[in-house]
Amino acid sequence: MNCHKKRLTWFCQLMLASGLTVSAGAAAPETVEIYSAGSLRGVVGDLAREAQSRWNLEVKPTFGGSGLLRERIEKGEKPDLFLSADLASPLKLEQQGRTVVPAIAIAANRMCIIARRELQLTADNLIDHLLAQGVRIRTSTPVADPSGDYAWAIFDRIERLRPGAGAQLKEKAQASMSLPLKPAAPNQNPMAGLFKSHQVDVAISYCSGAPALMRDAPNLMSLVVPAALDPHPVDGMAVLTDKPAVLRLALWLLSEQGQAAIAQQGLVPLRAAGPAAQ
Repeated sequence: MNCHKKRLTWFCQLMLASGLTVSAGAAAPETVEIYSAGSLRGVVGDLAREAQSRWNLEVKPTFGGSGLLRERIEKGEKPDLFLSADLASPLKLEQQGRTVVPAIAIAANRMCIIARRELQLTADNLIDHLLAQGVRIRTSTPVADPSGDYAWAIFDRIERLRPGAGAQLKEKAQASMSLPLKPAAPNQNPMAGLFKSHQVDVAISYCSGAPALMRDAPNLMSLVVPAALDPHPVDGMAVLTDKPAVLRLALWLLSEQGQAAIAQQGLVPLRAAGPAAQ
């Protein structure tokens, strides 16, 4: 593979590090263990199908909050690949010397405000409606799940625009944080139950997950977080072993085909993500 100095990318660097060629030979059946953020479940599904059909590899996934999965790795668990809803967790593993190549951005995401349709949220009235008495807000737990960190970053941006408002919104979100997520039916979005039981009025989450939630809970609307409040979520990858099979899967995620799969799952591929994901 010819990697010209001026056009050296992480794809080339991974290729050089792994010693793979574009036409890698057939490999014996092998299992690759992946720890992944729940928001990347669809991407991992596409990756698993590709791995099975093209390379006869079995992907064994474990899903959860990125912060919690990172802590499990720090405590000694050893997956081959870690796909995170933020770049900070892979970078932390890199700083600890646990990665075989530097942490890599694989995609960007967007944050959405998902709310009961009767609230009639718009970019102009968003802050007032979130602060309104009786409006219950749900976010993920910061640190354990980057979605919660991104929601808190939105509150911090609101605080700068309207002093005192960010603290009020964090207090509202904390009041709903302990509500259990229990799907009422198999394969139902866990958040749908909270809306259907009228325990929450607003959820702040990834836009990539909004369609599934809105399918399971009627009468919801979704508003992309306005630019002034956007925390620019970035999904990252930590390659934790140097097995050729693992490096092959990492390369696929960065390839045009892998990036197309990422786009189909509602995330933003690197090419379209802009400087924030570089």
